This record gives sequence, C-alpha cells and structure tokens, in this order.
Amino acid sequence: MGIEANPPTALVQTTVQADWTEVVTDALRLGSTGTFWISCYKRGSPSVHGTAKVSVVADRKVQFTGQDGVVLETITNYSFKVKVPEYNDFEVEVYGTGRRSKISKISCLDVSPEGAFFVVGSEDGTIRIGETETGRITQELKGHLQYANTCRFFPSGQVVLSGGGDFLLKIWSALDGSCPVTMKGHVKPVSDTAIIDRGRNILSSSNDGTVKLWEVASGTTIRTLTQGDSRINAIAVDTWTTPLESKLPLDAREVGTEGKLTIAAAEDGMSYGFDVRASEEVFRMRSCNKASVRACTFSSQLSLIATGTSEGVVETFDIRKVDQVVSRFQRSSAGISSLGFNIPKDSVSQEPHLIIGCDDSGLYEAKSIRDTTAEIVREYVGFDLDGPAHARAVAGGPAVVAISKEGGLLRFPGNLGVRSA
Repeated sequence: MGIEANPPTALVQTTVQADWTEVVTDALRLGSTGTFWISCYKRGSPSVHGTAKVSVVADRKVQFTGQDGVVLETITNYSFKVKVPEYNDFEVEVYGTGRRSKISKISCLDVSPEGAFFVVGSEDGTIRIGETETGRITQELKGHLQYANTCRFFPSGQVVLSGGGDFLLKIWSALDGSCPVTMKGHVKPVSDTAIIDRGRNILSSSNDGTVKLWEVASGTTIRTLTQGDSRINAIAVDTWTTPLESKLPLDAREVGTEGKLTIAAAEDGMSYGFDVRASEEVFRMRSCNKASVRACTFSSQLSLIATGTSEGVVETFDIRKVDQVVSRFQRSSAGISSLGFNIPKDSVSQEPHLIIGCDDSGLYEAKSIRDTTAEIVREYVGFDLDGPAHARAVAGGPAVVAISKEGGLLRFPGNLGVRSA
C-alpha cells in the first residue's frame, strides 16, 4: 500500500568544531581557556553561528559559556546543552567521544547483549571482537574474502554472525575465534542479518533481492522468504501479535519462527513486512519521494517500525496500522545508515528515542517519534570522520558505541540511562 503524506518535518541541525574535545583537554592540561565554534541550521530560518568558551574551574572541571546567539549549560567536561533563542529557545545536548580505537575501514558494528563486548567488520573482511570499555581487541577473525557488511552477536554473547561481499555467512566463536559454520546460498553480497530467538534460525538479506531463512547447525537454507528485483539493504525481525496462518508444513529445521515478522528495506523505495513462518508478504510501504530505503528497525515492545532513506528522511509507523505515517522528519539530506530504538529505563513515564546514523558521519538522537513533533535531543560529535556512521546503545550502562569508516570505534559516555531496544 502506498503512503502519501506531508513533507518531512525539518529538524534543527547542530554542528560543532570537530576537535572541540581536544580544546577541552588542552584547557584542562594547561589550566587555561579555549574556544570553539557551534553552528545551528533550521530550514527557512537564518543560520546561527555561535562561539563556545571553555574555562577551567575548581577540581579539574570545566564550564562552558556561549556567545553570538547560543546559550550553553555545562553537563560534564565533555558534554553540554545548547539553547538557541533565535529558534524559539530550541535545546539540544551535545556529547563528545570519550574513547576511540584506531581501527580503519570499519563497515559494520554490534554490541553484545550485556554491553561488555563489541564486534566490528572491516572492508578487508576481517571481523574483530573487543572490550567495549577499553577498546582492546580480544579476537581477530579472518575468513571473508571481501568486505564485511554485517556482524551480530547471538543472544548468548558468545557467538557472532557475519555476512559479506563474498556472498557468504559465517558463524564465529567469540571465545576461541573458530568458524564452525559457513553458509552459502546468496548470489550477490550479503547486506544484513537478523537472529531469531536464541539463534537456531537466522535471516539474511542480499543485493540479489532475497531474504533467506537458515538453520545454523547445518548451515542450510530452509527457504527464501522473498525474491525481488530490487536489492534488500536492511532487515529487522521481532514478534507480532497478528501472525498469518501458515499454509506451509513445518520444516524440521525450523525453530521459533511462529509469530515473527521481518521488515525488509529495499533499494526501490519500498519497505516490506513478511510473516516468517508463513513466508508471505503482510504489507508494503513506499518511502517519502520513493527514495531508496537504507535502514530499518522494529520493536514489538514499542509497536513501532522506523525506516531511513537515502535522502535523510526518517519515518516511523505503528505496526498495528502501517498504512499511516506516525512521524516523518529530516535533519539533512545525508542518507540514513543506521537506526536503533532507545527505550528509557522507566518506560512508563518516558518516551522512546531513536538513535540515527548518517552517511555524512552525523549521529543524533531524536524524541517524540510517535507524533509529528519529533525533535533532536542529542548530537554525538567531537570527531572528524568520513563515511557512514553506525551506532549501538550499550545495555546496562550510559553509553553509545559508534563507528565510521575512517574514524574507528568511538565510545560516547553518558547517554542518560537508556537501554537498547
């Protein structure tokens, strides 16, 4: 079903001098002051170009003050709140990176369920596992013949799934680095993966236009959910409350597929919903301006689907009524490279957030994504990067882990007590 709606809400974009965290570090080291620039942009309004002053106060703490159209409030030494009177007192929090690991040419990222470890894939096909807190690499896994497009931890945190430009899917032990299973079946690069329940079955998508269901133990394809002409860029899977009645006999290799819905984001501007057990299309949604859909995420807990396009437009839908856009917004024209829900620990009194990575290395967090009043609440900045940004919230702790192609692995401390959806 096609969806026609109003143009996306234009969000305020805040940019900060790339090395601003180094300005803070130098001020602390020398006991001096420093300055850096802050710019804010809002469609239809004059841009605001302000200046931030860093001053060292007692106990090695800094204070931020704003000039030239911006008002600043200190949060920590490496985070602050920006208020822009010109934009009806718009406010946004800015967080700088605390730690980074120099791993070049990173192409994909995941964080273990408990948050202690990360896994990243590189353009040369190498998969690396490391400690989230320190950045120390614990395993370096080689086996892919081309770039790695996707890597994910299984729920146990002890097994990793990867897929790449060599058309292969691989299962790795995070403990000893072995690769007991390699899965073959796609005829073009693997674009994304999703793990069903504990991981006896998995899903994969590819540039060949297919979404496939696999048994991990045997490394065999159970069936192909869809075979289209357009490549599938991303998939997401979760439970849903109105599954279809399957006409297919249950395959002996199939475990946990009942009541599962997978979202598939396609290059032709469509997002599809497929009942995994029935292997039938449930719905389809056309993106704003029919732009390529590059990222998607799905939370049954929130009853929300989010998609992001090559034009930087993010759309959210209620799974119970997918023929209507819940929210549609745009920060810039840079394409969306990753999406992830953030659920506040107190989900009764706080609304869900969405962490959004962009092709220009932008990384921001939006709230009010259930209605037309979406706005950016946090910008994660403080590094000069190149290429798409991907991010994961760290469960059980106030941090966001992010990557960009040339910038390596970055850890942003203190995202105010939210956990990953």
